[in-house]
Amino acid sequence: MREHLWSQSKSRPSLAVLFACLFGMAAGAFLTNLSRPSRARADDGKAAHAPPPLPSVKAPIQEVLHCPLAFAGVHLMKDLPEHAQVAYHYCKPVNDDLSQCILYDGTGPDAHLIGIEYLVSDAFYQKMPPEEKLYWHNHKYEIDSGLLKSLTQVGAEAKQTLAAVRPLWGKVFHTWASGKSYPTGPPRLFWSVTGEDPFVLSPHAKLPVELEASQADRPEKPAGR
Repeated sequence: MREHLWSQSKSRPSLAVLFACLFGMAAGAFLTNLSRPSRARADDGKAAHAPPPLPSVKAPIQEVLHCPLAFAGVHLMKDLPEHAQVAYHYCKPVNDDLSQCILYDGTGPDAHLIGIEYLVSDAFYQKMPPEEKLYWHNHKYEIDSGLLKSLTQVGAEAKQTLAAVRPLWGKVFHTWASGKSYPTGPPRLFWSVTGEDPFVLSPHAKLPVELEASQADRPEKPAGR
């Protein structure tokens, strides 16, 4: 019994020392955290209130510039057909019946954005009311005569693409006239070269190299058209 009491009395100081050590360690850690500036404080609160990262944004034009439907052509002003303007088209399909194109006056980094054109299938065009059809032109003559040139394809591949464009109808507005330092006046409705008066290209019209060398890329004209 005495040995048991002695062992108990002997263990109490050990437990007291152990508790004292544990308390001291906990207090030390607490005081250390109080004295250490938090990450938010060290960054003046920037880390705690940093905005979430912005989502990745891709402009529609990035998709347009990777489409194979890119070509150079000549448009005539609907009201003044003697006024011709070369346009470089970059088009992207919207659906099976509709494509949308942005038009430039060149292909270099300083080219001007001069207009827009919409292309629709013949089936879609035939469903339009008569008053709307007045704004749409066909592409048959300009493709058959080599006045439309693919910018991204050559040979058989280019012929196949141009053959697919041939039955389409286009509605085009130009916003920046040739020779002007900035866009002036309202958008103007332009037309295709049809080979029939008054939409005939002047023999003195200046054509870019792409169109002058386009004879080899003419698609085969469908029989009966």
